[in-house]
Amino acid sequence: MLRFTKRSEYGLMALAYLGDRGREYVSVREIVEVINVPRRLLAEVLKSLSQAKLVEAIRGPGGGYRLRHRPEEMKLAEVIAVLEGPLQMADCTNGGNCDREPVCIISSGIGRVADHIQNVLHQYTLADISSLKPQVKV
Repeated sequence: MLRFTKRSEYGLMALAYLGDRGREYVSVREIVEVINVPRRLLAEVLKSLSQAKLVEAIRGPGGGYRLRHRPEEMKLAEVIAVLEGPLQMADCTNGGNCDREPVCIISSGIGRVADHIQNVLHQYTLADISSLKPQVKV
């Protein structure tokens, strides 16, 4: 079954919450309390998103995280790639190696399916999946 991991799910939830908060910095503690996810995993996710320059982080009192881009500009494909790496449905997709490649009868079809999924993720933004409406534009 294809599904997002908890890492991606929590990351998207946190990003949606940050999008609702506009330019305000929000602490990990507040995000955890509101969206009810494990603190340690959320901190790891936010660190990855910060390193990828999707969120901005400030330490200390009054610090926290905020979006670097408006939710309408954040493609799901970019977020998922940061949190999960490139989409790879099978060993033969996305430049992977497969020992069955010379005799595989589904590799081109699986490759097309993977391309379609990637295209869908590029079509949707954080704003498209969020039920929250930003208080202040980023």
